Amino acid sequence: MKKWFAACRYVKPDRLEEALENYSRGGFHLMTLGEMSFFYYEFVQTEPIKYRYIVDVSALPKVQYMQTGIELGWEYLGRTGNCYVWRKAYEERRPESFADKACRKKHCIRVGIAALAAMLFCIGSAAALIYGAVLEHKYGVDRYYIRYIVEAFPLVPLAAYFGWAANKLLR
Repeated sequence: MKKWFAACRYVKPDRLEEALENYSRGGFHLMTLGEMSFFYYEFVQTEPIKYRYIVDVSALPKVQYMQTGIELGWEYLGRTGNCYVWRKAYEERRPESFADKACRKKHCIRVGIAALAAMLFCIGSAAALIYGAVLEHKYGVDRYYIRYIVEAFPLVPLAAYFGWAANKLLR
């Protein structure tokens, strides 16, 4: 099973962890992440297994970080964006996360501010294109005004997505 654009739907690391754990309880387990993990996550269906997932942004050097996760008994699944994804099976007590909460919070703030800036850029670009179309039509040029409107159209849902993502990340 493939979940398309999961990285875009679960923008906050703790929400992605929660979603992956819910899929595992339903018998769908995340396979390793690769180059296409931004576009889709691939799941394999087996018996339901309790997994604890960690989606982590680490400030540690990669070699030291990877060694620490493996020594603690976690299975490395790969990267999605700039987040490392780990999992560990458990029976009764859910394992503690080794993710740095302060680092995760800073990451969410940085990405949230970037999403907010992208939203404002999309809104500004759409407004400039529509204003250009209005001016062209007003002054009788009518050369590109349809093109401006067509180019502005996809910026509106994109701005809405960036606004939604910024809202989720900055809460």
